[in-house]
Amino acid sequence: MKHLVLHAGAAKTGTTLVQKALGANRAAFGARGYGVLVRHDFEAVTAGEHAHWRRHGGDLEHVRTAFARVREQLGRDGHDSLVLSHEDLFATVTSFRAGPLYRAAPDVLRIAREELRPERLTVLFGVRRQDRFVESAYLQTVRMGSTLRFEEFLDPVTVDHLRWDVLVESVRAALPEDADLVVTYFETIRERGGRGFVRDFFRATGTGVTPVFSFNTQAVNRGYSEVALQLALVGNALLGKEDAQVLRHVLDEKFSNVTHPPPVLLTPAARERLLVALAASNTALHRLVDGEGLSPYLPAEPTSAAHFPSEPRVRALAFPHRGAPVPTEES
Repeated sequence: MKHLVLHAGAAKTGTTLVQKALGANRAAFGARGYGVLVRHDFEAVTAGEHAHWRRHGGDLEHVRTAFARVREQLGRDGHDSLVLSHEDLFATVTSFRAGPLYRAAPDVLRIAREELRPERLTVLFGVRRQDRFVESAYLQTVRMGSTLRFEEFLDPVTVDHLRWDVLVESVRAALPEDADLVVTYFETIRERGGRGFVRDFFRATGTGVTPVFSFNTQAVNRGYSEVALQLALVGNALLGKEDAQVLRHVLDEKFSNVTHPPPVLLTPAARERLLVALAASNTALHRLVDGEGLSPYLPAEPTSAAHFPSEPRVRALAFPHRGAPVPTEES
């Protein structure tokens, strides 16, 4: 393979918009020798092998089989390069409930390199501020059928699980020196807009393809509103699979956060406390992504980086939710 572009997430960082753009510009990529596999293509080509691993864990041979099937499909299609976009390539969006964010990323990258053997490798990864990320991840699990309340969802999570800097360093260490690793802040979509966000992504692939927008870039992946969340929690507990899917479509269409107030999950005090606990980690992340000035993920009144040790002091920390008292350092 001449060039492999892996867009590996993270989930909830504009991946749906990016994949819509990749699909709409598939012919332009093909003209340059690139096959394009977005999530649903990847699932079809790999016949559920990767899905089995990320849902059940265990043997990474499922991941190896998946990438071997990707290689075979690429050969049948006659392409010598590939753009693969899958937001759960490294693990599911809720990986932080069981340990550090996307802990298996180095192993998945190693297997991808061994099976696809690219001459050139580009890895694209988006991050999102941790308080918003865990909220969005939670709402996604409810949308897919979970009945857990937010407090229950966050119960096993510690601050140490949410360090983007550790993940980025582990990914960098798993890549050859000449590979390109591009880490971007999802929040740039606010200033760049959907089209600017997509243009930046296409530029970062290094494929030379400029996106043509034959699709709507607004509200591509709406979230649940507060009322949708409450209805879904009840419906998921009472309805069968097919009826729950009908309910999901109704909530997506009629009760999204575009038309109704968003859910109230983390309290302002909890949000601030989380960002304070992660301030040193997010400052380190900002250096890794070659950011200028202060990290955009610092709390509202950022504590000077000089007040933190050189290595982030991150400890297990219970999250306060929905009006619960904020724990003190002693607690």
